[in-house]
Amino acid sequence: MKMRNLVLLLLICLIGTYTATAQTISVGPRLGVNFGIQKVSSSDEDFAKDWNEEVVSAPGLLIGGVVAIKFNETFSVQPELLFTQKGYKFEDDARTVTGKYDYLELPLLAKISFGAPDFQGFITAGPTFGYWASGKDVYKSGGIEFSEDLEENGFVEKRSEVGGSIGAGFAAALGAGSLNFDLRYGAGFTSVYESDDDDKLRNSGFNVSVAYLFGL
Repeated sequence: MKMRNLVLLLLICLIGTYTATAQTISVGPRLGVNFGIQKVSSSDEDFAKDWNEEVVSAPGLLIGGVVAIKFNETFSVQPELLFTQKGYKFEDDARTVTGKYDYLELPLLAKISFGAPDFQGFITAGPTFGYWASGKDVYKSGGIEFSEDLEENGFVEKRSEVGGSIGAGFAAALGAGSLNFDLRYGAGFTSVYESDDDDKLRNSGFNVSVAYLFGL
């Protein structure tokens, strides 16, 4: 069974188990920006050092849906299904390369809330499961720009990704629901490509987003 099917099955089981004892369930959309970056670990230490010193984050879209399953005033479980763009930007004297890769991502987060009912702070943490859907590298050099589709050129070797997320934010009552502001850091534990040696390339980055959640 493919990883994405296992993840979906896990999500269904988790929701089914949690909703049996949950006090309230809220749902809603999430929209934000992901500042993705890719870091290298390699047996070629000079290459890894040069890359990691020069590479910077590239902004990308983050959009999706949230289910917040609340057990009490403090503890919630929050699965999400997101479309998020990860990648990097690398620049030297000769060229600029920007990678932008589209992922479907499933964070399964534990959420601790504190404060008054109308305004609460919170922290979140949990695993994430990603599936690479598409992506390209854009090259700029000497006034010339061209792009390279990674799948068309056979560069896609590993579509699945396992990672983790940790974050903080606040929620304010607004109308029939609550407006949630999140700041998160996410990191991939698995490499985005297969390698026979110790070379690894992992996604990471910060994202900021807002979600509007309303009770069912």
